[in-house]
Amino acid sequence: MKRVISNIQRFSQNKKLAFLLMLLGVGFLTVIVLFFLYLLNNVESRYIPEKKLKSSKKTKFASNEETLSSESETKTVKHILIKDNTLYDVLREDNITLEEIFSLLIASKKVYNLSRIRPGNTLELEMNMEDNTVNCLRYEIDEDSILILERLNNVFYARKEKIEYETRLSVKVGVIQNSLFETIVEVGLDPQMAINLADIFAWDIDFYVDIREGDEFKILFEQKYKDGDFVRNGRILCAEFINQGKVFSALFFKDKDGHGDYYDPKGNSLQKKFLKSPLRYSYISSRYSRSRFHPILKIYRPHLGIDYAAPKGTPVVAIGNGRIVFSGREGGYGKIVKIKHNGIYTSMYGHLSRFAKGIKRKKYVKQGMVIGYVGSTGLATGPHLDYRLVKNGRFINPLTYNPPSAGPVKKKYMGDFEMVKRDMVSKLIRLDPTTVDKHFAEGRNLR
Repeated sequence: MKRVISNIQRFSQNKKLAFLLMLLGVGFLTVIVLFFLYLLNNVESRYIPEKKLKSSKKTKFASNEETLSSESETKTVKHILIKDNTLYDVLREDNITLEEIFSLLIASKKVYNLSRIRPGNTLELEMNMEDNTVNCLRYEIDEDSILILERLNNVFYARKEKIEYETRLSVKVGVIQNSLFETIVEVGLDPQMAINLADIFAWDIDFYVDIREGDEFKILFEQKYKDGDFVRNGRILCAEFINQGKVFSALFFKDKDGHGDYYDPKGNSLQKKFLKSPLRYSYISSRYSRSRFHPILKIYRPHLGIDYAAPKGTPVVAIGNGRIVFSGREGGYGKIVKIKHNGIYTSMYGHLSRFAKGIKRKKYVKQGMVIGYVGSTGLATGPHLDYRLVKNGRFINPLTYNPPSAGPVKKKYMGDFEMVKRDMVSKLIRLDPTTVDKHFAEGRNLR
């Protein structure tokens, strides 16, 4: 009986405690709601589409230092964002009130979420020196667009503007001595251009296997300028790569349907059903062989694939679209992914350290999608990828196999394509006559 009474008393106490906690929660939520209502009533924040509101000032970033206007009524502060910065951190550093920060966040929400600001981007404030309020906030969303928040009659208006660049064309020619990266830098370009060039020809050239000293490249590309100052390199419009004496040409063409791609001089797409390599940064450590000495088993046996030596954790991508038929451990392969691309081809990726998120049997993957990471699981002496390609149930050599191409330029747009090609050749001749290969100008199939 005493135990029953004790349980009843304990239940009664718990019920009172729960009731008190509920009252505290309701009170806390009420305070938050009232605070937001206060903000909305005191400083309005609105969004107006770009077409309805035009800025009276041109979008222009200030210098890296704090600057004052000639009348010394306003000041401009520019921030280069760093990792883990939040809008709150940046604005509080400039002594902006909490009320003002919430107003800016609310005003920008329909155009761009300022809680997602990224390291390296620029945030600029134009502030009233008298009361330290924000007149205008400019945030660089990406290389092509900027968010602008302007205060008019104590109301913030938000809009997104396209950054206007002056586009100039340039030509670069290089002869490879060591690597494509080094040569690109030597001719005065940033390493990203090496990646862009390699991506264009990725279906025909494995830049970690096929490159030789003396290979050449020629590229016509855009350069972006703002207010007369160079900002960045743009798209490669036309390129030629001579690899071991074989000439590969590429021309960027965008049809009236909005589809843009790289094509050879005859209008055939450079894109193939399969990439030449499942890794972007690696080197060949063991080639396809019918008789290779196995470093662990100490015997000679066939090695019907390619070993790509690369640091542990290097991303491995699918060479083409397809469906995963197996992902897991399998004997000496260790952790392996097998992708069936159609009724003919299957690709295999062995010795992985781990699988990419979501990779499992029956999942559909696209070309270039990360499926796992280089490791040394199974029978492996060190981190590398064992890559194999199967055709009609038989292993084939991935290095010598020439996969089928994607679709060519549509017939109805071939006239437009020929006009673009002639225009590119004309620009090449004008910028640097020595860069034009006569075969490209004639439109011969160089492949």
